[in-house]
Amino acid sequence: MRLTWTRLGVLVFALALVLGAAGVASAQEQAAPAKKDLAFQNDAAVIIFYIKPDKTADFEELMTKLKDGMAKMEAPEVKQQMASMKLFKTAVPAGAPYATYFLIADPVVKNTEYWVMSLLYKAYPNDTQALFAKWQDVKAATPAQPSLFDLTQVFKFQ
Repeated sequence: MRLTWTRLGVLVFALALVLGAAGVASAQEQAAPAKKDLAFQNDAAVIIFYIKPDKTADFEELMTKLKDGMAKMEAPEVKQQMASMKLFKTAVPAGAPYATYFLIADPVVKNTEYWVMSLLYKAYPNDTQALFAKWQDVKAATPAQPSLFDLTQVFKFQ
């Protein structure tokens, strides 16, 4: 099969389109903001953690590490997050399969990362494997994942 100038022109044009599209996609990927593992869009948020009853001290140590790590971050949105975040726990009844912790953010800093593991990894980039191992060790098997609530305020009582 002989390559004519017309066919060669079409081939070069098609190749240019493919390479140009790849360049545009690459530029769009670079310009896009980093994906957040967990960002809230409403007024307040609750994350419920289910922790093994015998691992509550380890979980609280992990949360203290998070607090200390966030305190060292320079980003103003992290300072706003810290000002709005509180950690609560319930009493663990004898024989309960898990302890329950509530991380409450009120008000939420919208479009900002709230997943504790992502924040820990950012604060301690050299310790990601150890942090992940500790997280895997403390979380209860049932329910397997934390419960998340992105809340819209209805009204205030005062």
